[in-house]
Amino acid sequence: PHDGRAESFASLVNMLDPTAIANPGEYAEQDFRDKGLVIRRFKKDVRDELRGNFPDREIRVEKTQATPVEEEAYARLMDVSFHNLDGQGAGAGHLFRTTLEKALFSSPAACLATVCNRMNRVQNSIERVRDDEYRTTLIEDLDTLQGLETALRAITPEQFSKYQLLKQQLKEGLDWDPESPGDRLVIFTESIPTLEFLEQHLPKDLKLKKEQVAVLRGDMRDKELMETVENFNRQEKPIRLLICSDVASEGINLHHLSHRMVHFDIPWSLMVFQQRNGRIDRYGQTRQPQIRYLQTESEHPSVRGDQRILEILVKKDEQASENIGDPSEFMGLYDQEAEEEKVAEAMEQGDDFFSEFEAMMDSQASQSEDALDNFIPESPRAQGQDIFGPLPRVFSDGLEYAHAAIRWFQETGEDIQAEIEGDTFSVYAPRDLKQRLEFLPKEARPEYDHFQLTPVKESIDDEIRRTRQEEDAAWPAIHYLWPIHPVMEWLSDRALNAFGRHTAPVLRLPAKLAADEHIVLIHGGFPNRRGHVLIQDWSGICLKDGKVTERLDWERLKKKLNLQPGKVPNPGRAGDTDSLRALLPTAVHAAEQHLKALKEGFEAERRPLLQDQQRRLEQLKAQHESQLQLELDRSDQPEAFKARVRDERQAHINRVFQDHLDWLNNTQTTEEAPYLQVAAVFTGETVQGGPG
Repeated sequence: PHDGRAESFASLVNMLDPTAIANPGEYAEQDFRDKGLVIRRFKKDVRDELRGNFPDREIRVEKTQATPVEEEAYARLMDVSFHNLDGQGAGAGHLFRTTLEKALFSSPAACLATVCNRMNRVQNSIERVRDDEYRTTLIEDLDTLQGLETALRAITPEQFSKYQLLKQQLKEGLDWDPESPGDRLVIFTESIPTLEFLEQHLPKDLKLKKEQVAVLRGDMRDKELMETVENFNRQEKPIRLLICSDVASEGINLHHLSHRMVHFDIPWSLMVFQQRNGRIDRYGQTRQPQIRYLQTESEHPSVRGDQRILEILVKKDEQASENIGDPSEFMGLYDQEAEEEKVAEAMEQGDDFFSEFEAMMDSQASQSEDALDNFIPESPRAQGQDIFGPLPRVFSDGLEYAHAAIRWFQETGEDIQAEIEGDTFSVYAPRDLKQRLEFLPKEARPEYDHFQLTPVKESIDDEIRRTRQEEDAAWPAIHYLWPIHPVMEWLSDRALNAFGRHTAPVLRLPAKLAADEHIVLIHGGFPNRRGHVLIQDWSGICLKDGKVTERLDWERLKKKLNLQPGKVPNPGRAGDTDSLRALLPTAVHAAEQHLKALKEGFEAERRPLLQDQQRRLEQLKAQHESQLQLELDRSDQPEAFKARVRDERQAHINRVFQDHLDWLNNTQTTEEAPYLQVAAVFTGETVQGGPG
């Protein structure tokens, strides 16, 4: 995610490639598109792969009719005009009346707080001002505010129609059960006075205990915020209802026990829609998110027109969730305050502007969708078809590998306390494994360093859910069994070292090979100058009478010898290996020649690409230097100052491009000599004196 500003996006791109963009304030799509630096994916693009983790939202706008006292407040607000209050302070980009209307759409308490705050400021100005005419206009503004104050104070909780609607929704409409520890609900409002009103009245009106209601607001300390979120997500904690200001609309997870959300006031920014809804409608949500927007309908035509603008915002958010995924595309501003100003401007255009406002957003979204095609020339899956494939393996999965390793250790007298039961591999960490665990967080190490691992993802999901529900279980007791888990890395290293350094096992397979047939299995490749392997392959070099007869790739070798755990008919008796050792130079030479042929093909394919990248770097460097000269030409600074800036910036440009060129050479160019490792020797030769 980024804020949509050109400079911010350029900074992200330059983290990947500092040569890509010469002018962060002005650049074209090809500056990053042609280099493959950007792709864009929405929820809809991964929905098929993540079925069950992104249930479709259920969105409804629940409406209620304004009470007579609310209609009086709306009418008074729509008829007011101010002499001195517009264009001051927060919301200076629109009329103060629009600021008051936004507050009243939230709650009478929010509007009253805004009115009282402005009354105090006007009163202070009246006491200080000396100009009689100006003072008179201030007094008139104060009278207008006092009239609004009276109208707002008349709206009691019983007369506050949206609050009554909220209670009805919580008691009946949403089918919410506050008695259930796994059914929790979130209410959002952007106004602190509204939040305080709800915090004061909801518990007693819903017959909730004090500890069952919690709030998140911006003046809380970070520790308090995180503790509240943690308690909301723990089933044993009493919280059932969470009332949030928009401080909670970004970066926190509320979906573990909650799939219901109420927008007590409708945001004026589509970015806030996305941020709020994303607290419960996110990856891992297993229940259908139920989202409700509450709205009071007024008979006043101006108010009704402004509310229509808010209804359009709800509609666009719903369209975005089904289509492009990001509702901020409808405005193309990518800034919350800018979006709110745009909505305020639309309301101030008049009662009939909502159709034009909706058409503008549809046009913007259409242009944005078209532009996305430039970011995504083709599917990453299609690009990866020639890159990714199944790795050569003997064991079908990690559990089978662990089972074979444990059996080997036990047969060779290794003192390892480990067992496999069903789908779970458990082991008490021996001394050498404990040394590896020192870098892990303390809470990640189980009691007595007794590890339990399973490859079954459903079991891991169940374990994570269990830890969220228990008070003291901070870390899952069962870990995921995969190659980079510290236990599996340790197990693999122990297995690799089972034969000692610079040695390889001999497998005597008279049932598969003739007495004078031998196969040397060699793994090798060419690393780049940083040691990362660019070219690698497995070779089964077949020899007879000391000469190479053929080279088998992994799949053909595996099929020929039926290499499966427990299926290799190797008697396991030691014998003389001198004759087999004498075959190694010939086998290694054959494997080396094969790898060199692979290298030649690799370099022939990559050479034009490298040359193109080097030409591109030269062009980009020229663009950066041209941009530097343009900025200096526009500057009115002294020549001595510009000369110093030119030298510093040119040195920076030289360093960046030389670093990139070095990176290309070090990562895309292979070493001259390959590395080679003899992994095993298979022979039909039997041990003298032993059975065939």
